[in-house]
Amino acid sequence: MGYKIVVIGAGPGGTVLARELALQGLDVSIFEKGRFDQLGHDWSDAVERSALEAAGLEMPALEGLQWRGEPVKDFPGDQGVFEKHAVPRLQMFSPGLQSCKEVEFKMITTDRRRLGKMLVEQAASTGARVYYRHEGEGLLFRETGKKGPAGAEVLGAVIRDLDSGVKKEVEADLVVESCGFSPLLRKSLPAYTGLAGGFNDRDFALVHREVRRFDPEDPANPAVPDHYRYGFNRGYQWSHIHNEERIDVGAGVRYDPDGPDPRNIIEEFIARHPAIKPERLRGGRSLCIVGPPLDNFVCPGFLVIGDAASTSVPTTGCGVGSSILIALWAAEVIAGAARENRNDLDKLWEINKKFYRESERGPAFQALASLRMMLQELSHEEIDYLFTADLLDASTLQDAVNGIFRPPAAGKKFRSFLSGVARPRVLLSLSRALAGAERIYDHYQNYPAVWHADEFAKWQTEANKLTGR
Repeated sequence: MGYKIVVIGAGPGGTVLARELALQGLDVSIFEKGRFDQLGHDWSDAVERSALEAAGLEMPALEGLQWRGEPVKDFPGDQGVFEKHAVPRLQMFSPGLQSCKEVEFKMITTDRRRLGKMLVEQAASTGARVYYRHEGEGLLFRETGKKGPAGAEVLGAVIRDLDSGVKKEVEADLVVESCGFSPLLRKSLPAYTGLAGGFNDRDFALVHREVRRFDPEDPANPAVPDHYRYGFNRGYQWSHIHNEERIDVGAGVRYDPDGPDPRNIIEEFIARHPAIKPERLRGGRSLCIVGPPLDNFVCPGFLVIGDAASTSVPTTGCGVGSSILIALWAAEVIAGAARENRNDLDKLWEINKKFYRESERGPAFQALASLRMMLQELSHEEIDYLFTADLLDASTLQDAVNGIFRPPAAGKKFRSFLSGVARPRVLLSLSRALAGAERIYDHYQNYPAVWHADEFAKWQTEANKLTGR
């Protein structure tokens, strides 16, 4: 159609988007700073099954506590994308291990390296061009003199070849940034667009995880459950069994240079479980974006998705599923824009509408981000109390771990009041947090359906008051 799209970043969101657009005959180029063999993290992540299904991936069948089928890793050969061990029900422990709730887990443990390579190969097979070792350094744009995100029209991107150091300007009808939580492209826009801001420390968790040898038959072994220990050290700690011989152990804490080291947390857990052996097979350490999503993903000629827009589940940091779903929605919007030969804000605004008005995801993530901030201010003892008093009950925790927010009904609020009278300060904190999250949720459900500068500015002013941004 003569409509040229540049995608910066070959992560799950960028590659699914490029695949869908190339399938419709559009001119798509992906620029990725890494090499093919570096795609994806060197571990397996919990990824939303519904998102993988929506992307058209073949899904395995569940038999008891095992996944079966061609896409499952063939231990010990390790072919496939998904780990064998299934976790249909997940145990969620309080920080002091005094209380445990069992919840439905709507995710599947997915090898990030295998998934990354599969998706980029699919994009290339449909006609998208992929350039490795190329990094996006900034945007080509002209200022229009209009208000807010309409004030800059993007015309292309500045790309640097990391091997030669040569920079070039690549013109495009649309540039999509999908390159992680260091969004160099949108930061190059003028501040008045509202897209140039970075993230702050409270928007991140520091995560460390290791895949170790595992012997479940070790007679000295206390049971090692598939679990989350929620609220532990202002974060979470987990273990996920992969197969007969491997287990993933990790922890995430609020990013704080003076805070606890998640590696020490998992070493302490491993020391208590002799079945987890010293041999480290995979793993790593990284920051994880857990802050609220951007209020707006677009300006004329430009769109941002994935971690660059902070669309991970705020309560767990799981971001692959969101990146894939938003990429599929963005593909619909961009294909429609291309058919009309448009890249204006009125047309691209449809992606905001899909995320905030047509999906529960946007309002839920904004509400959950505010609740996460409140819970991180409570002590282990206080969170233990919320568990044992059932103020954090199984349904609430199930929603939180799966990225869902349901405003509590009046009857539940009353029961929470009766349960919490022994800890009035904790009850007051929780009540205020829930009320604030509910107001945020309602406000984002009323996100402007169409672009209008004054109406959006008014809506965003109220959003900033509610969220404290």
